[in-house]
Amino acid sequence: MSSLYDGARIERTGERTFAAQTDPAYWNLIGPFGGWIAAVLVHCVLSETAAVGAPLSLSLDFAGAMEPGPFAIGLRALRRNRSTSFWSAELTQIQKGAQVLCAFATIVTAERRPTPQFLEVAPPAVQRPEELRRFEMPGALPFLQRLDFRFAEGTIFPKLIDGATVTWMRALDAPAMDYETLAALCDAGIPQIFLRLKRRIPVSSVTLNAFFHADRAELDAAGNGFVLNACRMRRAAHGYFDASAQVWSERGDLLATTEQIVWFREEP
Repeated sequence: MSSLYDGARIERTGERTFAAQTDPAYWNLIGPFGGWIAAVLVHCVLSETAAVGAPLSLSLDFAGAMEPGPFAIGLRALRRNRSTSFWSAELTQIQKGAQVLCAFATIVTAERRPTPQFLEVAPPAVQRPEELRRFEMPGALPFLQRLDFRFAEGTIFPKLIDGATVTWMRALDAPAMDYETLAALCDAGIPQIFLRLKRRIPVSSVTLNAFFHADRAELDAAGNGFVLNACRMRRAAHGYFDASAQVWSERGDLLATTEQIVWFREEP
């Protein structure tokens, strides 16, 4: 089965160490799409037999720009108990003859168990994805061409719905939903600062926190369909803005929630 991280060509090189390479198909302005990095790190942790259950949370910090080419990933098991395991992951790359830390993460995996369930929010009321046209923009960044975006207004500046930018999206290279793909789609919301300024400006995630609510049955039910990313911004100031999002399946399961802090460049 293919996946959006196939182009990384991940290979195990030792005990909890891996070699990989950047994928031109998922390139952003100054490096790989952050969601692609998240997917690669989650995949490496899930390849460890000591990882308990499935991902519960991801806290990913982007420490510096990457260059096209090879990179390395090192994992460390921080703690494991009966139902939970805690991992750190570091992504490094040789740049100008020195090893540089480009990203690091803490990933928690856990066993799901039957409990009472409560849902305190609802997905936005929007058209179904099959009723909308795919957004296509000539000259778009490579990673945008690997995601199928659909929003009601058919523009990079979609309509706000209840204060959020609401976008149907699907990873074209992932024929079925998994936790790696879900991690990537947590980072694919349209930055609301584009709407406020009425244009696109340079932006870059600093920290991405994702919380995975879905169990395996809910991911299987999502299949290769679209997810609905409802992303909102609460404040932009001093060169940074926040972004929070809910990620829903087509049948209305809340698959994940996410929080980010994002750098932006704009003159006052």
